[in-house]
Amino acid sequence: MQPEQLMLFEIAPDFRDHKKYRDGIFKTKAQLKEELRQLGRDRIYHVLSFGGGTQSAHLLEQHLQGLIHYDYIIFSDTGAEPQFIHEQVTWWQHRQRACGNTTPFLITHHSSMERGLEEMLMRYIHTDYQRFQMPVYCSTLDPVTGEIKAAGMMPRQCTVDFKIIPVKQAARRAVMELNGLEYRQQMPENIGFIIDIGFSYDEIRRINTSQSPQFKYMRLAYPLAEENLSTADSIRFLEDNGFPTRRSRCYLCPFNCDGARDIGMDWDEIIEAEPLSFLKACWFDTELRRVQRSGSKIMRSIPYLHYSRRPLVEVFAAEYARISAAYRVELAEWVSSWEAAIQEKWNQDELLIRA
Repeated sequence: MQPEQLMLFEIAPDFRDHKKYRDGIFKTKAQLKEELRQLGRDRIYHVLSFGGGTQSAHLLEQHLQGLIHYDYIIFSDTGAEPQFIHEQVTWWQHRQRACGNTTPFLITHHSSMERGLEEMLMRYIHTDYQRFQMPVYCSTLDPVTGEIKAAGMMPRQCTVDFKIIPVKQAARRAVMELNGLEYRQQMPENIGFIIDIGFSYDEIRRINTSQSPQFKYMRLAYPLAEENLSTADSIRFLEDNGFPTRRSRCYLCPFNCDGARDIGMDWDEIIEAEPLSFLKACWFDTELRRVQRSGSKIMRSIPYLHYSRRPLVEVFAAEYARISAAYRVELAEWVSSWEAAIQEKWNQDELLIRA
């Protein structure tokens, strides 16, 4: 991009100038409604995929103010959110009631791994399960020279698998029940869905489709991007109204930052607010590399949760020493509980790696 183009972009961003919109990957809600109506799906249900953080809270507040209409508000529990995100979800439920708003507020989860990302990771570590759904930072080892080199990231599949798809399934289930139908029956041909996702304009790179791959009658909309609003705009809106502003993410999210790379999602917040969760993240970080070294996984890259591609226990050595001494018993109980749960649920058909 030329400097003059960049200057124009910074002054007046417009989603219509973005390649994803020009290529038809990102469409406006008006376009999506028209698509559904042309297919005969003129009974359209509007759903908010609520993440409990800032951007989706911005959309929720617009709904509570009567600026956007939703038929359902759905929060998908990934099983790895910090407690303060669950507290924010509760805060918004209280606010909804205080506003007299009666839109159904549903809480759902992954259809087969009900305990979410923790369950996926424990299943990956303790069984022959091969699918890895987190965007960890990777390094590779040259077998000849022994040199370790940075090698990008794994795909960010967790948002789709543990947030967006469960919301779609919950929305479908709710509407089928509303119409007196069983979940596995065919959706009536006149019903369609538009699901709003809180990706802002600065996250437009995360928009990959407006058509749900799972359900032909569902469309995905991104109203904040359509309004050319940034993450900072949503945070400012919440701050101006005295609303909570903590960013939604999992306690072990590789996009947590620190120092100069602070983007409002940082390891320091996890360390200070939820030390045991930080200790769990360190445990997962270490175990993923142990399993990778075993040669039992398809993944050949060396995985890290920290962007420096160093173990968390080294990056935060002093904090880890202090926290591990204080929470050693709790961590051991957590690990033991998960090992028993994975053995009971998944090991009928999957080989236990540790055995």
